Amino acid sequence: MTSKPSRPILLATALVLSFVEIGVFAAFASRGPSQRAEPPHEAIAAPPRAAERLSNPFGAVLQNLRGAIVETARREEAAPSEEAPAALAEPVAPAPYFLASPSPFWSAEPTLSAAAPPGDAPLPPARPRDLAAEPSTIPLPPIAVTPPAQSAAMPALALAAAPPANELPPLTRRDDGNFRMGAAVYVRIFKKEGELELWQKQSGHYALYRTYPICRWSGHLGPKLQSGDYQSPEGFYSVSARQLNPNSHYHRAFDIGFPNAFDRQNGRTGGSLMVHGACKSVGCFAMTDRVIDEIYGLVEAALRGGQHEVPVHIFPFRMTDTAFAKETQGDWTTFWSAPPEHQQWSGFWRNLKEGYDLFEQTGEPPTAYACGSRYAFGPAGGSCRRIAGW
Repeated sequence: MTSKPSRPILLATALVLSFVEIGVFAAFASRGPSQRAEPPHEAIAAPPRAAERLSNPFGAVLQNLRGAIVETARREEAAPSEEAPAALAEPVAPAPYFLASPSPFWSAEPTLSAAAPPGDAPLPPARPRDLAAEPSTIPLPPIAVTPPAQSAAMPALALAAAPPANELPPLTRRDDGNFRMGAAVYVRIFKKEGELELWQKQSGHYALYRTYPICRWSGHLGPKLQSGDYQSPEGFYSVSARQLNPNSHYHRAFDIGFPNAFDRQNGRTGGSLMVHGACKSVGCFAMTDRVIDEIYGLVEAALRGGQHEVPVHIFPFRMTDTAFAKETQGDWTTFWSAPPEHQQWSGFWRNLKEGYDLFEQTGEPPTAYACGSRYAFGPAGGSCRRIAGW
């Protein structure tokens, strides 16, 4: 292995070469000065041309000397320390154009220079971890397992099959030894209580079959007086087969027969007042579709079974003595005074109470007659007309 030449030998060699180059340049200089233009600003860092070397012999000497020094220092210096990366070194100011590059006669490895970041610049971001190869230590959230479609649908089907909480329990036809389809029926309606009673005849007398809640009726207590007053009627009415309407806009319906003979004698007007399905009323009694199915079926069966007409008696309230006194005279709940409109109808209601009391006493719906300003019950004179259906 050859030994490395010492620094003095290298310097002496460079000095000899420089003198030789000076002699050559002096010979050319004797021919006359050469015109040299000032190098442009962009060429400061570029290697000097041959013409520049000829016109500036001292520049070549200095270049050779710099190249020898740089090469010797590069070979003798150790590798840069890891504690001071080259990327963080202080920026070096550019050298003058006559020291810009080493001599082309000296073979040196080219060095790449890069713009160094400022001293306070942040370090470049670290390379992302290889998540696919590196196992994660963060626990994943539990996965919600969806139950099978069949088990999820079963509760929904159970809820769909269950009746809504605000509906009545299923209606059953009481066609047994006591109640049978086709037997004669009788209907009573109480406006204030919002109830419809259906009575059926058994063993020669009427028995209560069922009490149905009225879904809606319109107006207030008191009789209907004229068309368009949105008032539900009060009085004694009768329903024949012609008054049944199985294809009503409100599911099933039967017309109560307003105005009857009494209403016409007293100048009351209106018409098409029904007991029907649905739950809206403009003078009618709405029972909902499910309830009217049973009531309509019993009324129709009775008319087909031989009953000529079904009596429908409509009262403002249950006309007991206590209730009548309260509604017409008042008590402590009304500060001992009845509403003025109730006092207005006290005579009419007293007449209705006669028919109410007859049924309570005998168990048979009374036959009502229209006798001018009042109802009569039982055979009456020629001036009275029996309340009948169409």
